[in-house]
Amino acid sequence: MKQLLLLSLLAFAAIADYEYDGDVMVLTEETFDQAFNEFDYLMFEFYAPWCGHCKELAPKYAEAATALRPEGIVLAKIDATVQKKLAEKYGVKGYPTIKFSAKQSVKDFEGGRTADGIKNWIYSNLNPESELIETLEQLNEAIAQNKVQFVYFAEEQSEKDRELRKYKEFSFTMKQHFAHTTSKTIREALNVPKGTYFVGFRDQKPYYYQGKLSFPIMKTFVENVANERVQAYSEKKELLEERMTKSKPFVVVFTDESEVQVAAQAWSFQDELLFIKNVDEEFARKIQVRPQDQKGVFIIKGDQRYKRVEGQSVGDFLEAFQSGKAHKYLKSQAAPQQQGLVRTLIGDTYDDTKAVNDSVILYFDSQNEEHNAVQEQFLKVAERLQQNKQLTFNKIDLSQNEVSDLTESVEIVKIRLYKNNQPIKFVIRANKIQEERFIKWIVDNAASKVVDPKAEL
Repeated sequence: MKQLLLLSLLAFAAIADYEYDGDVMVLTEETFDQAFNEFDYLMFEFYAPWCGHCKELAPKYAEAATALRPEGIVLAKIDATVQKKLAEKYGVKGYPTIKFSAKQSVKDFEGGRTADGIKNWIYSNLNPESELIETLEQLNEAIAQNKVQFVYFAEEQSEKDRELRKYKEFSFTMKQHFAHTTSKTIREALNVPKGTYFVGFRDQKPYYYQGKLSFPIMKTFVENVANERVQAYSEKKELLEERMTKSKPFVVVFTDESEVQVAAQAWSFQDELLFIKNVDEEFARKIQVRPQDQKGVFIIKGDQRYKRVEGQSVGDFLEAFQSGKAHKYLKSQAAPQQQGLVRTLIGDTYDDTKAVNDSVILYFDSQNEEHNAVQEQFLKVAERLQQNKQLTFNKIDLSQNEVSDLTESVEIVKIRLYKNNQPIKFVIRANKIQEERFIKWIVDNAASKVVDPKAEL
C-alpha cells in the first residue's frame, strides 16, 4: 500500500478519458482494455439493470469506490446486458459478478458485499503477509525503522495455531507493519506481560492488547496505536459541538497530557471517547469547569461532568467511566466568607455535611421570591432549636450549585434531615413552613434527642 500514492497520481492523470458514475468508472467494450492495462488495481462488476442484488450492492460499491479512489484503486461497473462480448469473455453466468485485476492478474471477488467487505478483501490481496521474526536483532531493527510496528507472539509457527492464523488474516486488512515470532527469548527480552500476545510499538514505545483476538477490537487497537489520540481543540470544534448536542462523551485534558496519551493509545473503545487538549476559556466555561479546577482530566457527557480523583490513574478513570463508577464533578459557587446560624452550603461542601447525623438541609432557588421567604421561616426554626448543638441547619442554592443525590425540580422548596447518611424528607406545602409541624418532624426523626424550649414552657 505504501507505493499506491504514486499510483494514485498516475491514475488521476488518466481518468479524464473515462466515464464515471460518481467515483465508479463506467466501462464498455471500447474502454475496457485501456483501463485494464492502465490501472494496476482494477475491480470490475458485471451487472444487469433489472437485477435486485445489483441494486442492493450499488450504494455499497459506490462507497468503497470513493474510499479507494485516492489510493489508486479503481472500481468499475459494466452493464452485462449491453456489453455482451465482455460478459462472455469473463464467463458471467449471474449478477452481480465481480472480478479483481492486480497488475493484470484476474481473480474472482470472494469478499463481503459491503463497503468494508470490499475494501478489506482488496487490502488482503495487496498487503504483504505478516513477517516472521526469528531474532531479537531483526525485531529491534523493524521497530527502529517503522514508526508503528505490530508484533504477535505465537506459541507455535503452525496452521494449528488458530490465533496466529487469525492475526495473519487481520494483518492483510490493515496498512501498518505486522510481524510475528515464536521466540520465547525475544518475548522475555522485551518484558512482554504474561497473557499478552499482541503488542503495538509506536515510536518504539510498547502498547499491549488485552483479551482475545477480535477483529473489531484489534482494528480499534491498531488505529489507537497508529494515530495521535489526544487532539487539539481547535481542530475538533465542529465535532465537539455535534458530540455535545448528541450527549456523546469526550475527554478534556487540562494537564498530565503525556499520561493521557498513553492511556488513550491503549483505550479499546475508540468511538466512545474523543480526547482533546488546549481548550480555550470560552469552551471551559461552556462545559462549566471552574478556573480553579482547570487541571487534570475531565469527561463530559451532555450536562454531566466527571473528574479524575486524586491518586487515580487515567486508565482507571476511563474504566470507571465505562462502568458507571466515575466521580461526578458538581457545579459549586465560591465558598461564603462568613457563616450564620444557618450554614450556607456549596457543591464542594455538600457531601461532607449530609454525611453528618442530624443535618437539616433546605434546598432552594435564590431567583424565586417565595423561596427567599421560606429561608426566613427556616431561620426562625433554627433560632428556636439552637441550644441543640448536635443539630445543624443548612441551606443550598440549587441555581448556583449541584448536589450528588437530588435530581428533582426545585419549584417547591425541599427540606431533608440526614440520619446515617440517608435522607428523610419533610413535605412542605405551598412554599411555606408550618413551624410547629416542622419542629415536631425534627424531634420525631432526629438521631439524637432534640429539646424544644418552647414546648417545655
